[in-house]
Amino acid sequence: MNIIKEIAFDSSEYLLSVELRDEVLRKPLGLEFSKEELSEEFDSHHFVAMNDEDEVVACLVLKPISPQEVKMRQVAVKENQRGKNLGSLMVQFSEVFALDNGYDEIVVHAREVAKTFYEKLEYSVEGDQFEEVGIPHFKFRKKLV
Repeated sequence: MNIIKEIAFDSSEYLLSVELRDEVLRKPLGLEFSKEELSEEFDSHHFVAMNDEDEVVACLVLKPISPQEVKMRQVAVKENQRGKNLGSLMVQFSEVFALDNGYDEIVVHAREVAKTFYEKLEYSVEGDQFEEVGIPHFKFRKKLV
């Protein structure tokens, strides 16, 4: 059984989540995190799903944009855990957290391959497709209720 929880920036669990993000999101594009880039995440909220072996199997970051809005970033699920609804659970967990902490909107820049995933979770596309980190993305927004 997986446990979803918020973790502290620069904790051991955070470092495991960075490894997962690197494996799933960066290496396939030939990219890697810089220390400077990671140091800018100090003010973000970091979430992980951990299995019974204390392995990080999914992660997600919420970056405050304004007192009402957060940006969802770096959503990643370990390859052998995909198709088990874990990504949806992570997003829903982060939505409850955002709402409980006074935010009423979430924005996300999602890869084109994740478009259907976010649409099923009732995120609305804003604007046209654009390129980010060398691949097609869409901007999504969801008003929290």
